[in-house]
Amino acid sequence: MGNIYFDICSIPLFLIILFVCYSRRMTKGNANHLFISLALISLITAVADLCIEIPQGTLPMSEASYVFCTISTYIYLIMRNATNVVLLLFLLHLTQTSFLIRNKVVKVLFSLPYSIIIILLILNPFFHNVFVVSAETGYSRGPLMLLLYIFALFYGITGFVYSIFCRRYLPLRKWLSLLSIYVLAYAAVFIQFFRPKALLEMFFTAVGEMLVMLAVMRPEERMDSEVAMLSWASYQWDLNNILRSHEHVQIIVIQLMNARETRNYLGDQKYNEYLSKIADGIRSVRWKHPHRAELYLERPGTIYLITESDDTLTEEEVNHLLVSVSEDVRKEVGMGVRSETRICLIRCPEDLNNAEDIVSLGHKFPKIENREKTVVMAGDVVTSKYLTVEMHAEGILDRAMRENRIEMYYQPIYDVRSGRFRSAEALVRIIDLEYGLISPGVFIPAAEAQGLIIPLGDVISEQVFRFVSEHDIDALGLDYIEMNLSVAQCMDTTLPEKFRRLQEKYGVDPGKINLEITETIYGNISGVMLDNINELVRMGYTFALDDYGTGYSSIQRINRLPLKLIKIDKTVLDEITTENGRTILESTMRMMQKTGKQLVVEGAETEEVVEALKEMGCDYIQGFYFSKPLPTGEFIRFIEDKNR
Repeated sequence: MGNIYFDICSIPLFLIILFVCYSRRMTKGNANHLFISLALISLITAVADLCIEIPQGTLPMSEASYVFCTISTYIYLIMRNATNVVLLLFLLHLTQTSFLIRNKVVKVLFSLPYSIIIILLILNPFFHNVFVVSAETGYSRGPLMLLLYIFALFYGITGFVYSIFCRRYLPLRKWLSLLSIYVLAYAAVFIQFFRPKALLEMFFTAVGEMLVMLAVMRPEERMDSEVAMLSWASYQWDLNNILRSHEHVQIIVIQLMNARETRNYLGDQKYNEYLSKIADGIRSVRWKHPHRAELYLERPGTIYLITESDDTLTEEEVNHLLVSVSEDVRKEVGMGVRSETRICLIRCPEDLNNAEDIVSLGHKFPKIENREKTVVMAGDVVTSKYLTVEMHAEGILDRAMRENRIEMYYQPIYDVRSGRFRSAEALVRIIDLEYGLISPGVFIPAAEAQGLIIPLGDVISEQVFRFVSEHDIDALGLDYIEMNLSVAQCMDTTLPEKFRRLQEKYGVDPGKINLEITETIYGNISGVMLDNINELVRMGYTFALDDYGTGYSSIQRINRLPLKLIKIDKTVLDEITTENGRTILESTMRMMQKTGKQLVVEGAETEEVVEALKEMGCDYIQGFYFSKPLPTGEFIRFIEDKNR
């Protein structure tokens, strides 16, 4: 009897691997399926190996022991050779290169060695060429056992060589772990071939698979276990491997536009159930290649589906699929919610062949001009200048910062009482050589994502102070220039000192600059923010609350800060044509003015609106009716002409 202790030690390791996979819900996705299959087949192999060895401890064997040992040997050889095939398939799916074996000829060549092994084992009871089990002598090898080792070596060498070839598909840590499973397994095979009683094979295999689980599969990285979908990190990794391998696929991006609201309404647990049901509904579709339909989740609610390129669906089919899935889920789970979805179909690499662009399109396609369209074909929009700028915002911003292409535009603000323009708001723009004028709605989110919002704010501050210094704004009839502060700037402990340096450098009176903070910032003011605001007020700067009406500010909260101006957002003004909207606006104005605050209404675009605001007693009006934001030269000429 061989040394069975290594086999015994391997069994708990395989059980731990399976327990982790199922407890972390690593049951979806091709690579996960194959890894679980690999661990399960290896477990059966280890148990079968024990079942071969234990009866041979008492020779001659009884009839029952003889039959038991024979059946166990067949199971062992079938399963042990199957691990080689499954391991190679796992490697192909993990690196997104499984399409290489879809050709019929390649499929035959791939499966032929294992098929021959099965045939030899089927014929073995008649010819005993592979192995023999006798009650008197136990297990012994036949002359064709060497052939099984050769075929196993074929899969082993193929997998080992291919894993070396796939170095570019995997980080070093993961690549070494995958390589180790081959090194360990075939080191054990080599030892066991010459020393059959040293049963190291399954223990070495268990150690190798454990390393792969810990370093390659990494449940916390690969899966969103709450919803049994592959994670956002897995999507990025698989997408890069698809592009490296030049595989042709279709990516369906499903954005649940009201995901945050739905999660807040349902709570985390119910929301996760909701996402899981949607995923199950999508998986239930009869895809032409169901093994390739991989689902990934980017929180809070963007689902990515990667399918074969010839699984292409029409816009109508995709829309019908999502509507029916959403309705079925809502009815099944009993949730009073309805999904608002936008879908983008991307053919890869025909539409896009760059991972950064594909990810960017998946995030930004709902911003395209035709917002009424539920399903967007990437091929129809990738040439859109608007979307192209959105997708390359990070690069545009980085280039603008390096090449000093940040410019300030100024929008005049009309003083109702004097009938003149007494102030203006400084608004940042980028003038890009390739894309032209870029609005802040595009590059501000990019600045926040890249950690450049404070450097960008420093550039803006410098330019505004320089403008006030270089132009006699008193002579122009202007009292001050308004400048926006971001959340990050308000959190910057060095902000007051930066402003001191700028006012000394340019000789600017702090009273000539009014600082705007948004209602979103104001709602979170505490600690460093509050200290900065109070210090700037002591230095002589004034503050305005911008975008009033988009958040949850109350009059009590507004009174806590030294605010000079309240700027009412355009979304509030848009309701002036309705009776209720006009009443709310009038009441807001009276309430603010009674607390000593001055009112600026933004977004006035027509004469009727301007006259209505004057009748209500508004202090200041800002909007396209008077002027759009103007570059410095045009703004100066505009003010000189209007305030003459």
